[in-house]
Amino acid sequence: MTTAHTHHCSCDHHHNVHHHDIEERIKEAKAHCEAQGVRFTPLREEVYALILESDKPLGAYDLISALQLSRQNTDVASKNIAPPTIYRSLEFLLNEGLIHQLSSLNAYVPCCHPRSKHAAAFLICKSCNSVEECSNLPVDNIMDFAQNDARFNVENTVIELKGICRDCQG
Repeated sequence: MTTAHTHHCSCDHHHNVHHHDIEERIKEAKAHCEAQGVRFTPLREEVYALILESDKPLGAYDLISALQLSRQNTDVASKNIAPPTIYRSLEFLLNEGLIHQLSSLNAYVPCCHPRSKHAAAFLICKSCNSVEECSNLPVDNIMDFAQNDARFNVENTVIELKGICRDCQG
């Protein structure tokens, strides 16, 4: 039986990731995709980099705006990006375990443990919009119960808890 003091990993999506870390994460994502035999296209890389760089969860239209802005001063032929194109890239990144979708915010955040199949809970602050990913908590117990006791085949897991973070509680 798990106690309330179960070890967990947490990742705060409120603070920017250092440029070196982003480069490393992209390099790891490319290697993962190559090993899986799937294409990590330049657009997928661009979308992933924007999500990694952001200090807040990003929606599809935030990504479209950011991509169009970044392409204004380049020779990229297609400066306009259609929503279905972005959604395909996001679906790819989700399927490869590189990002998570926060349904209540209709937005995306990078995964703290890319590519490892894990259940995660997200603590979303209603005041400052910070998001903290918590993995390997009693969330694993819920997954175990669903699969083994209830014989429920879980295809997707996103647990979102909304409230006020410790910083905003003052």
